Amino acid sequence: MKDLALALRQQFGREIEITPLIAEDRMGRRIHGIDLTKKLSASQAELMVSLLDYFKIITFPGQHQESFQVGDLERLANHFGAPIPHPKNYANYIEFKKKRTPLRLLPRDEQTASRCDQAFPEAIQCRPGADSPAVYVVTNLVGSGAHREEETVGGLHWHTDIEFEPIPLSTSMFYVQSVPSTRNGVEGTWVNDQPREEGFYHPESSAELMARRNKLPLNGETAYADTAAAFADLDAAKQAELESVLVRRRLRVGDEGWLIPLVYQNPRTGEKSLHSPIWASRGKNIAPVEVDGLSVDESRAYLDELEAHILQPKYRYDHQHTPGDVTLWSNFSTVHNAPPAKAIINDPNDARLMFRISCKGEPCYSLPRTDSDAWIDRNISPPYRSPEALIKP
Repeated sequence: MKDLALALRQQFGREIEITPLIAEDRMGRRIHGIDLTKKLSASQAELMVSLLDYFKIITFPGQHQESFQVGDLERLANHFGAPIPHPKNYANYIEFKKKRTPLRLLPRDEQTASRCDQAFPEAIQCRPGADSPAVYVVTNLVGSGAHREEETVGGLHWHTDIEFEPIPLSTSMFYVQSVPSTRNGVEGTWVNDQPREEGFYHPESSAELMARRNKLPLNGETAYADTAAAFADLDAAKQAELESVLVRRRLRVGDEGWLIPLVYQNPRTGEKSLHSPIWASRGKNIAPVEVDGLSVDESRAYLDELEAHILQPKYRYDHQHTPGDVTLWSNFSTVHNAPPAKAIINDPNDARLMFRISCKGEPCYSLPRTDSDAWIDRNISPPYRSPEALIKP
């Protein structure tokens, strides 16, 4: 910890401060004093990757709302991996997948950022760069407005982002523009706790596991659990058992999918973690994970035990977002969950507006990245590279 703090001050200046998000012995750090509108040197970028490797979640507060653009987030993402464009940003993604039809972005007035701007035009407008194909806009502004009836939805399943591909996502990050400030729930929260619909989780899940799954924050926070700490706390025999396990991940039940180790080892630090051992991690629309050699029901029971372990309170952290924050997390050593939220709002004080970029592949300390066209075509769908103007040296 002292070495990293010293390295931060050497690389970014003596005014830099690093503070725990929870406690000194828990995941997560807040790093004060770094201006992410400035390009990173190779040594600074390498240090950033090390910080995420070590702390799992890192937050850079105070990114000035007037000067910071979402393009600054995309440039930062390129140091951690190749940014993944979101299919919803394209007008013809399905045709592209089936027939390799040339990709077309949605018309500007149909893009998520433009639709957000229509909700409360005098109060909230998306930051510049929010229309990038690499940006997924996390928001409740689309379809909202002063005369709309409020709607509330429950949280999601615990998951990591897009873990069902041969090369899964390594890193995800948010830039936070707006968070809800109203508090009017039964418990004095933004929303009341939302019951899950029947079948949301498997009916044979234990009561203890269900209680841990459903314990979600109610003020718009993102919930995280530390799968590296959870693995480290297991006894040596259980660790050895898990290190021999392969799991099959696939998008649809009929897909052959891919076998990957259940235990991930960070190639830079050697630290081991449970890589999203969540049987129902992606909900009803994506096939459940299977343990190689076990049936579907046996896999669920095996992974339910691990999920209950991971979701213990001592590994949990609910991250409170603040406007101007940039927050990064490792998908290899955490799982996360979106909270219950107001999905349609009629008051701009209820707005939740964040810009997410996710990436995969190896870190790159000096931009631009050098991923080959063949690698991009195999692993980035739709194929995408950040504009040269964003990532030029």
